[in-house]
Amino acid sequence: MAGGRPYHGVLMNPAPNLVLVGPMGAGKSSIGRRLAGRFGLAFVDLDREVEQRTGATIPTIFECEGEAGFRLREREVLADLLAGEGLLLASGGGAVLDPDNRRAMAGRAFVVYLHVEPAEQLRRLARDRTRPLLANGDREQVLRTLTTAREPLYREVADLRFDTGGCAPPVAVARLGRLLDQRWQRTASAPLPAVAPPSPEAVRMPSPPRTVDVGGTAPYRIHIGPGLLDDGTLLAGPLRGGQALLVSDSQVAPPYAARVADALRRARPGIAIGEFVLPAGEASKTLDGFAGAIDALATLGARRDACVYALGGGVVGDLAGFAAACWMRGIDCVQLPTSLLAMVDSSVGGKTAVDLPQGKNLVGAFHPPRAVIADTATLASLPARELRAGLAEVVKYGALGDAAFLGWLEEHADALLAMDDDALAEAIARSCAHKAAIVARDPFEHGERALLNFGHTFAHAIETAQGYGGLNHGEAVAVGMVLAARLSEVLGLAPAADGDRLRALLQRFGLPVALPPGLDPERLLAHMRLDKKAQAGGLRFIVWRGAGRAEVLPDVPESAVLAVLRAD
Repeated sequence: MAGGRPYHGVLMNPAPNLVLVGPMGAGKSSIGRRLAGRFGLAFVDLDREVEQRTGATIPTIFECEGEAGFRLREREVLADLLAGEGLLLASGGGAVLDPDNRRAMAGRAFVVYLHVEPAEQLRRLARDRTRPLLANGDREQVLRTLTTAREPLYREVADLRFDTGGCAPPVAVARLGRLLDQRWQRTASAPLPAVAPPSPEAVRMPSPPRTVDVGGTAPYRIHIGPGLLDDGTLLAGPLRGGQALLVSDSQVAPPYAARVADALRRARPGIAIGEFVLPAGEASKTLDGFAGAIDALATLGARRDACVYALGGGVVGDLAGFAAACWMRGIDCVQLPTSLLAMVDSSVGGKTAVDLPQGKNLVGAFHPPRAVIADTATLASLPARELRAGLAEVVKYGALGDAAFLGWLEEHADALLAMDDDALAEAIARSCAHKAAIVARDPFEHGERALLNFGHTFAHAIETAQGYGGLNHGEAVAVGMVLAARLSEVLGLAPAADGDRLRALLQRFGLPVALPPGLDPERLLAHMRLDKKAQAGGLRFIVWRGAGRAEVLPDVPESAVLAVLRAD
């Protein structure tokens, strides 16, 4: 990170200006203008400023002076602008190519890299004919070539990476603004631009952390709130010895692992901390990944009183929990979920597992955590797709056992999509409370707990059939719930209207509600026969009799399942 330093447990970069870098189409201008208003900064688009000072358009500059001439003008304007203060600068996509530009940014600004995939760039730029670099040839290939060349430079100069894919500008600004509140320490020697103070009624105090207690033979507490990853006392509370293994993945570890380790060291001086980082994604949740975590515990010399901290989403939580369950026949594990899906589902209940090529979660153990600490501030950096995936599991709790919660979700859908802190905290707490109550009554899934798998028999079959490279888990669950509702209708158990209501809510959250094309119903059925919920007598499904009334149904005819799959 450029110019970063620890500040009250959070990596801060003191700087008088804010600079947005990233490829064309990432949203630097549309997000930048709104973000400037939020922080009381003067907004400047670097490309437009070059045009204004030159008196010619960028295509004209390219035509007359070539790219080298344009870059020289860009460097001079950038240096002049960053000499001032109180500025939000949206840079051009290629501004990072010049090492002088990168030094100027690092020295005079907090730099945010707005990331977007080339396919999304192509969609956003489909009607744009003002970009000289896209004037000729295959536009998609040009964008991919530029990404390959410039991505390392964006990462080099950036203090913060933010994914704008699938994220409307107002939502992006809300989420990015919260991250900057945590990461950017603004400095200035001159007076800051005047900003009208908020009215008293507009001032909102942060909600206090929520807690949910999970009962049963191995009780623990779920902590929900912002800033919890910096609370060393809370993090170290479950630690019984002087050793900890921090398990994370390649996306989550860079922004959060050092913060967690520092917080633990402040609370427990002398603690020995090991680290194991997986490649991000479901493809890492394998026996090989499990072996890597076990090897990390061995390298640490972990004793029986050591603790595994699972920092990440469901993949990390499942794998780290399974490693903790197996090392010396079981050591403590603390779940630190950073995705909405993990906060409301996989981190709670003690199910741990890895995948096999034959099916999802086929090798695992029940191993309740010592604590779950869900820092909701991490959701601000969550890609929009992952937020939606988590909302599928939230909807599940309403669908299987709480029709009133389903109504609440319909009422607060816009607030949840906009990452409203209170709405998210409420949804997480209510989801966890539902799961905690069921887990306490049925810790090893001998009966009622199976209800938590509403939609999952279909979902796991979809994920396995796609080789864990298509729909993510939450998206597959959304499709699975729609199919489970339809199966219930086919079996004469539930009215079609309730299924339509479920489908509409999932669509409102931007989730898929139909089988991906190309999946063979017979093959999906074969995967379902290997599902953990299947029994000797036949397939067992979680069905419903309408919103909030799910039940376990054994011996479901395969013909009915095939009828649903073929009709989709």
